[in-house]
Amino acid sequence: MKKTLMGLSAFIFAAALVGCSADKEKSAEKTNDKADTTVASTTVDSKESKDNKESTKAAAEMSVSFKDLAGPYHKTGHMTMGEYPGELDPKKLEETLKNDPMTISEDGTLHFCGKDYKLSAEGMDDENAVFSIEGSGFDFEKYKKASFSCSSKDYEGPCTFMRAVQHMTINDEDHAYTEYRLYLTQKGEENYFGYIIVDQGEASESDWNWGWDDDGEDTTIEE
Repeated sequence: MKKTLMGLSAFIFAAALVGCSADKEKSAEKTNDKADTTVASTTVDSKESKDNKESTKAAAEMSVSFKDLAGPYHKTGHMTMGEYPGELDPKKLEETLKNDPMTISEDGTLHFCGKDYKLSAEGMDDENAVFSIEGSGFDFEKYKKASFSCSSKDYEGPCTFMRAVQHMTINDEDHAYTEYRLYLTQKGEENYFGYIIVDQGEASESDWNWGWDDDGEDTTIEE
């Protein structure tokens, strides 16, 4: 009888050990699954966090914010080089912008020639605050190495907005002034073909006549 009871006890003890081992293995599997999921999630979050930090850092380095840029703009001049598409002819843009003014909102939306574009803070290039237009393929590091490069080859339209600080010497004294430029590119080219110079605020009649002589000929300097 004692042998029977001892055998039964040993069997129950062995079964308990097996069950305990199985529970531990299941618990370990769940822990590993959870750990794997946590690692994957952390990797994604880290990438997004890195992108956000870079964007925040660029915005913090800027000497001007979207709020500073907000408002209407009017064209005061342009610079062009080489050929460019007719719809982006800087001379024709003057009439287009007169009927449908260029504006920038406080959230960084650029309205230009009937379309809305999203501006993105890139950083400072010397004294100049550089903003790219999302979807243009703008690469700030590439731009700093070759300033003509502003977009991908399959993009056409405005690609970069810049608040540029210019300097002139008057009576041997340096005078700084601000100039706003919207750079333009055409499909098939990474380099911009020129830019239009704009100023903040509504245009007056004298502003629209800027750069034209009495014969109606465009006297804006082109490079």
